[in-house]
Amino acid sequence: MKIDEARRSFFVEDEGAQDGFARKSWRGAVLDRDKYEWHAMPKLLWEALREASEDSCWWICGYAGSEMPQPDPVSFSFDWDSFLYIPGWSVQGAVEWVAYNGSQTIAVLAEHDVTIVGATQTVADELDRVLQDSGTNLRQLTLADFPEPGRLEDFIKSVTK
Repeated sequence: MKIDEARRSFFVEDEGAQDGFARKSWRGAVLDRDKYEWHAMPKLLWEALREASEDSCWWICGYAGSEMPQPDPVSFSFDWDSFLYIPGWSVQGAVEWVAYNGSQTIAVLAEHDVTIVGATQTVADELDRVLQDSGTNLRQLTLADFPEPGRLEDFIKSVTK
């Protein structure tokens, strides 16, 4: 999937939408992307996503530039240290990107100002179990980044449900 298709397949970005996800029974976290540089999330969440992933193959897609066609997705292993050096991909050149695992049970949307992490209910429960070892969970990560959500309040509720 190229990025526009991936965005529509996993996320609902319409203002006032009842659910932040295009797939039933998904939940996740909303993070302040600016706090996390290129990885767009804290390392402990990255590691939880890697552990909870049902397969080792992940795909990433993004925008190449305003005048260029959307590039095809690139497969990568969900490894923190090699993320910036994915062959055939430049996260540093993509302002927005979507990553998803091969079984499409987890997806990440890194936008200009927020990162949205979503997963099936079963995988989200597993993420919370893994994160509990660090004393947190998906909702607490969201609350830590948005203690006063303001204009994002309804959207955050639709994601963290």
